[in-house]
Amino acid sequence: MLNDNKNEPTKKKQNTKVDLKSMEAEFKQLQDPPTTLLEKELSANRLIDDFYNVPCIDLAQNLLGKILVRQLENGTILKGRIVETESYLGGIDKASQSYQNKITPRTIPMYMLPGTIYIYFTYGMYYCFNISSQGEGAAVLLRGVEPIEGIEEMENNRISRLKSKSGKNKGLKVHELCNGPSKLCIAYNLNKDYNKYSLCSWKGMWIENDSKSPEKEIQIVKCARIGIDSAGPEWASKPLRFYIYGNTSVSKRDKKAEAGLVNDK
Repeated sequence: MLNDNKNEPTKKKQNTKVDLKSMEAEFKQLQDPPTTLLEKELSANRLIDDFYNVPCIDLAQNLLGKILVRQLENGTILKGRIVETESYLGGIDKASQSYQNKITPRTIPMYMLPGTIYIYFTYGMYYCFNISSQGEGAAVLLRGVEPIEGIEEMENNRISRLKSKSGKNKGLKVHELCNGPSKLCIAYNLNKDYNKYSLCSWKGMWIENDSKSPEKEIQIVKCARIGIDSAGPEWASKPLRFYIYGNTSVSKRDKKAEAGLVNDK
């Protein structure tokens, strides 16, 4: 995820202690809760505080199979099943933006209450969506979602970006709409404007159990995270990425890890 400074000039490491008290206002949770009866009914099944207030590795796995719901400003509802996540452990994690407990205006949501939304901009063109967990600076990156509802809207959002880049209207298969962190943000119309809202209370997005398959058993593949080689071999190889075995909306399969899962049966 997370330790991405490609768009920033190289700086010397600073060990300056951050005065959190002076930043108190910046840590304030944004509030825009459901107010109408319809909004309250739509989000009545949302998961709240206790679900998110667990260690990062646990949250990353607990999220698999849950439904990510987005209510757009025009009332359109988007739903997708979370199928791939990565955990970032905070101060000890060399791949995390919060490594060594670094706090910047960008990373503040990672230190806020569990369930806080953190969306950051990377490579000068993409957004990535994360959820804070228990533990200072710890968060879970969502890498893949299987579209369920509002698929046409997701497709339109994705195609509009493809057209702007190539001038061509490329068709997309359903499993290609959200099979990657930036694709997910485009399909769900997410950007940095939604930082600091809580999935426990914001009317625009929440997570709920899968009511259609509440007891569906899933197999979880545990493997190395993607795109963090610069963190060094120790952290680049830690099995902190999790995905649902056999789901086509996973961004990238790890066949070696899958083979181990099958052999352990």
